Amino acid sequence: MFLGTVAIYYLFRFDYWERDIIIRSDGYAYYGYVQGTLVHHDPLNTFHGELEGKDRNRSWMHEGLPGKYLPKMTMGIAYAWTPGFFLADLAASLLDYPQDGWSRPYQLAVGFSAVLFLLIGLWATWHVLRRRFSDTISSAVVMAIYLVTNLLQYGSVDASMSHVYSFALIACFMLVSDRWVERRSLSHLLAAAFLLGWIVLIRPTNIIVGLYLPFMLWQRDGNIRSLLSWQILYAAGAAFLPILPQLIFWKLAAGEWVHYSYEQEAFYWMSPHIWEGLFSYRNGWLVYTPVMWLALLGLAFYSRIEKRLALGLGVVTLLHIYITFSWWCWYYGGSLSIRPMIDIYPILALGMAAMFSFIWRRGMVPTLIAAVVVLSLGWNNILQVKYSNLGVIHDSAMTKEAFWATFMTPKQPRHLSMAGYYRDPDTDHLRLGLPERLEYDTAYSQMVGKIEYQRIGMDQVRRFTNMLKVNASELPLNVDYLIQITCEVKMNDVDANELIAIVAFKKGEETYQYQGADLGKILNDAGVRKTVKIFVRKPRNLPEGTHMECYYWLKGKGSAEAYSMEITPIKVTRRPL
Repeated sequence: MFLGTVAIYYLFRFDYWERDIIIRSDGYAYYGYVQGTLVHHDPLNTFHGELEGKDRNRSWMHEGLPGKYLPKMTMGIAYAWTPGFFLADLAASLLDYPQDGWSRPYQLAVGFSAVLFLLIGLWATWHVLRRRFSDTISSAVVMAIYLVTNLLQYGSVDASMSHVYSFALIACFMLVSDRWVERRSLSHLLAAAFLLGWIVLIRPTNIIVGLYLPFMLWQRDGNIRSLLSWQILYAAGAAFLPILPQLIFWKLAAGEWVHYSYEQEAFYWMSPHIWEGLFSYRNGWLVYTPVMWLALLGLAFYSRIEKRLALGLGVVTLLHIYITFSWWCWYYGGSLSIRPMIDIYPILALGMAAMFSFIWRRGMVPTLIAAVVVLSLGWNNILQVKYSNLGVIHDSAMTKEAFWATFMTPKQPRHLSMAGYYRDPDTDHLRLGLPERLEYDTAYSQMVGKIEYQRIGMDQVRRFTNMLKVNASELPLNVDYLIQITCEVKMNDVDANELIAIVAFKKGEETYQYQGADLGKILNDAGVRKTVKIFVRKPRNLPEGTHMECYYWLKGKGSAEAYSMEITPIKVTRRPL
């Protein structure tokens, strides 16, 4: 009940539902099957070629056979969304919403589908754990898996991503596999096989979790002969059942039974980014989800409980890490931490339970220390989810400076972008499987504006300086250009002064962008005249006559001195290797 309440709270925590964008990002591609078959009654998506503007942008498809279009993703998530679609369609007709598949009832149907699968996955994980550990340990692990990891984000906030569905299906597969090993019922074997087929359809690389069943059987019987019977033929058919519609669709839409829909994106098996994927400040899994250290270490302790199964869990985990970080986009853009790792959290839950159990047996003091650590990480995880959805934790451009500015920080930092703390990945090279060019060459343009303040004092009476204003038409609009504002100031107390550099784009009374950089967050030395550089981008679609305005504002206590401010457009290019 508690976890369900939290999940629903986070479904509505941010404004995605009010803006009718619960379905977004990768969700567009998964939703393409629902859109084509159930909304347009056109399974081969011939309608896509006639779409324009917003409708075309959110219909992530590419052309297969002439006039027929395919979503980038497979249809496994669409299976999970279909029941909710019909309920949403009924609600839309009764409540006078557009029956277009995109209005609020359909958005909420996807959101609540994610919550439902989340709860099913947590329930199944608890039962898998409960067969081996106490109620207390099992419940603690399930709470930690949800509240102290990025599953909090992908369990309901990012409801249209695939990971909560894979998490739930893998947990159910493990539970049903356990029951088959105990009872040898054909129905349990068929259910496990069907679930594995669905898991593979959603994310083919997750076929490795199928190793859980033979390792579990080896643990129980000392061999896997029970799988080498006539029942395995029925199981193969059950596994193939959810995959068959996808193969038929590919044949009709693309002309081939198996179609690679990711086009120019690829795995680079000989150059995986395992170290970066685990430890990088750019989404590194163990950096942003450090509680999983306990799960990984716990796999060693689990060998004391079920030695052969522990070996299988380790094999699945290592394979999953290798596969995940062999993908060209190893940081998984649009991600909080490394989101595909969520898929195997039911596997890792066993390791975490073994670690919790080990600590519990050591006595009260180690248990209390562990509880404080986990609760602290849970608090930070809640902050990370908040900052991720506010754009403070960038989905693919985080750096060491940006990470530590947000870690355990309840007051939202607002200076990271203007301080230049984000660093965009080198996607051009990554797509080709080449090392990133991390160093930059910076070409300066001519300064377009400067104001000398001649050591103007700022205090509780005079809080604002004069304004530096330039015409926005003098500034370049290009993804390769930044606008550098060079500030020369002295602060008597960097913590109390709270000296803000304001940058605004305005025309008359209309403001098109307003940003403020707290220079005290960037400047470390008090009482010293220092030069600080901050950066902004020119907004798009500014009307003629718009000006860029810059000035200082002493928001906090004490006093400060301003000497100058200048504006220089700069072009940033990566150094060739």
